[in-house]
Amino acid sequence: MESNLGIQAVAHPKTPIYQRFTAALQSDPRCSQEVALGRRIGLYRFCGDIGRGNFSRVKLAVHQLTKDKVAIKVVDTSRLDAKALRMLSREVTTLESVFHPFILRLFEVIETLGKIHLISEWVQGGELYNRIAEDGPLEEYHAAVIFYQLLLAVKHLHNLGYVHRDIKAENVLMVSDDRIKLADFGFSTQLINGPWQHLDTFCGSPPYAAPELFSDDHYIGGPVDIWALGVLVYFMLHAKMPFKASTVPLLRTAVLKGEYEISSTLSLPCCRVIQRILVMAPSRRPTIEQLLKCQWFEYAETFKNVTNKTVNANMDPKAFKQDDRSNEVPMTRRKYFWIFSTSGQRRQYSSSKSPNRKNNSAANENETNEPSLRTIKCCTKRAGSVLEENFLHPIEIELSSTNHLKKSCFSNDSSNNKTYSQKDSNRNRRFSISRLVQKRISPLDFAGKQENSNESTTGDFRDQLQRIIDEEHGKHIMYPTATLNLMHPLEKETRKILESLGITLEMIDKSVINGPRSDIIGIYRIMIHRLQREQTVLKITNGGLNIDQKFDYKRKRNTRRTSSSIHGKDSRQEKRNSNNLTCAIL
Repeated sequence: MESNLGIQAVAHPKTPIYQRFTAALQSDPRCSQEVALGRRIGLYRFCGDIGRGNFSRVKLAVHQLTKDKVAIKVVDTSRLDAKALRMLSREVTTLESVFHPFILRLFEVIETLGKIHLISEWVQGGELYNRIAEDGPLEEYHAAVIFYQLLLAVKHLHNLGYVHRDIKAENVLMVSDDRIKLADFGFSTQLINGPWQHLDTFCGSPPYAAPELFSDDHYIGGPVDIWALGVLVYFMLHAKMPFKASTVPLLRTAVLKGEYEISSTLSLPCCRVIQRILVMAPSRRPTIEQLLKCQWFEYAETFKNVTNKTVNANMDPKAFKQDDRSNEVPMTRRKYFWIFSTSGQRRQYSSSKSPNRKNNSAANENETNEPSLRTIKCCTKRAGSVLEENFLHPIEIELSSTNHLKKSCFSNDSSNNKTYSQKDSNRNRRFSISRLVQKRISPLDFAGKQENSNESTTGDFRDQLQRIIDEEHGKHIMYPTATLNLMHPLEKETRKILESLGITLEMIDKSVINGPRSDIIGIYRIMIHRLQREQTVLKITNGGLNIDQKFDYKRKRNTRRTSSSIHGKDSRQEKRNSNNLTCAIL
């Protein structure tokens, strides 16, 4: 009996899970068969397809150790030429250097015979392009929040000496409704000779390409990214491109001509930002620091706080019945002027998929040759003095002021844009003031009266985003810290979890040399990513982190739905929002 107890006392401990998995990959025939069939790579098992490119595929996979979902970009190197291989190497180098809360995070790189696998975080919300294509243009506040995150991400890139050169809606991934990740750094490059280094490679998508890419032999990377950001802001607010053509040569002509239109429903600060960015001369475009300080963000935050109270009151059936009808536009006027309002613009966008839409628009164009009253014609070739004055000098805006409406609708008169003739400008001004302004005065006056409410307003989204960067931006996100005194609390917790999996501190320190090509570094980054996500959900649950309500465009769209569609679509929307909230890294 004593001998049996002695045998149990000296029994060998159970093999740690990490050692068991690595041993199975080398000796288990089932794992070898899965690798040969393309069902597994390393510690990752494929479970679905996300997208496909010319020479690559993006697959959804699960890490067998941590059970976390990741996105794996599988690149077939046998089909790539020398230039494409250099671009792939640049993408890995850039993602390794530019860790940031608003930039897609790289976990691991696995190289096999003829293929390279880039393992990154899985962003469940999909592309910004698909979101706009389904729901239509964004409200100003929503676009401002996304644009501010893009500015912070691009600022981080430029400060490290990198340029993206392929900023577009397809490369902006939606973590949640108000959080994004900038992705796809295949065209990125490092400016070794400084920010004014000349580049000569045509990169990116032609609709987002700056004029100098079409006209000059070389260009500077920073202003090219700024131009692409301006086109992206325009696309978010209009759901269409400022310069359109059926072929690249025709698109080149349109971009060099520089004529485009802005919706008159946008605010004056928003219009000025777009006009300031879309400038022909690269040296005249604003810097990232200037854009971060522009008045549009402050205006969007203030206007959102006012309109949210109005929307909430209108959504309450009791409050709607008790509402003062003097602020409502009569039905006879509403049906005549609905095309000028934001909701009318949504209906026009949603009805554009109708097969008769094209014929109706053609008939309307033949009926009248007057320019559209809902748009403001602009040009990228403008006087520099007026340009600087309009953008850099703040303006006083009262949300209930009639003068603000006139300014927001007619900020681009003949002094700023020479595309309008004086005769056409005067005719549009007289016609629009008598109808458009009268349509919008009452609702804005109603919103202004609610501004003195005792309700506490939410904090500025810029401060919230800056706190996110301060909390999440650290070198421990990509590599373990060597000094124990400087170790982040999340890193300490990660090391404890890795030790329970059989990964010792000595193994972690040795894996740093191999960088992202080490499976231990991949596990380390995935665990840091998961702990940050859990910390975010905990803050949201405890109320420590302020998360704004869903944006106005969703609530306005919900109020126009029928009772039968509300229950079905809202349940799916709530499910998607809850999933997005779980995967958000705030």
